[in-house]
Amino acid sequence: MRDRYVLLTRRKDLNDFDDQIKLQVWTDKFPLLGQAYELKEDFFDIYEAESIDEAYKLYQNWLSNVPKELMTYFKDLIKSMNNWEEEIFNYFDPPITNAYTESLNRLIKTMNHVGRGYSFEALRAKILFTQGYRKVKKKKKFKKIEVTFGKVLPDQFPNWELTGYEWVYEEIYGADFSTLTKAMEEGIF
Repeated sequence: MRDRYVLLTRRKDLNDFDDQIKLQVWTDKFPLLGQAYELKEDFFDIYEAESIDEAYKLYQNWLSNVPKELMTYFKDLIKSMNNWEEEIFNYFDPPITNAYTESLNRLIKTMNHVGRGYSFEALRAKILFTQGYRKVKKKKKFKKIEVTFGKVLPDQFPNWELTGYEWVYEEIYGADFSTLTKAMEEGIF
């Protein structure tokens, strides 16, 4: 069973010398399996790309290197890549995922099981807008306030010549996931 682990694990993550030997034995004994392993590694390397163009070129290169004997084993992957090409390659501009959103949705579904009777939309609104759970980032941009009265009578109001600043805006990023999780664990939310 450990041999399967070796074949599924990325080469860079095989730290145990015995696992590296097992991989070498398997790929030497079964060259087609070795080719499949290399194709797997090359496919994962696509996700190390710095841009959409680079990722697309790596994918096209990978696709052209799939031999006919192995095409059957990679057909589902290739079909998915063809069907979802735009969505998949948009990951690279910028390279972020929707893991936070998926985690938040999972949290909402858990809340739904705990507190029956709420719609998904109501629970979502509660999470996003409840005071204390929102993540707010204040921008350090200020707008200069003109004090015209002090400029007219500077002798009577010398302190009014000081420049004042006013807060322009703040950005709200929705609910802080760690705060929500903690509140649920404590039974507060």
